[in-house]
Amino acid sequence: MQTLAFLAQQGGYGFWSPIVSTLRAVGLAASGVGLMVAILIKGVAATNGDRHALAAKVAEGVFAGLFLCLLGWFLYDRMVEWTPL
Repeated sequence: MQTLAFLAQQGGYGFWSPIVSTLRAVGLAASGVGLMVAILIKGVAATNGDRHALAAKVAEGVFAGLFLCLLGWFLYDRMVEWTPL
């Protein structure tokens, strides 16, 4: 039983460390790609107002997703700190 508790405490997130790291990396990478897509749409738009609006909507979604990813990361870190083991 002590070995199981020791293994659960290893690393910053214990048992969930690979999953949390993967989700964090995917979220940050997806927001980077989405931001680049929004910039490319904006750059190609020229005088087309619909494309400028699309680029703004894509950027809005990207920043909302990035905010949720970073907020989830922060909240999970606080839960791990506050939860006694």
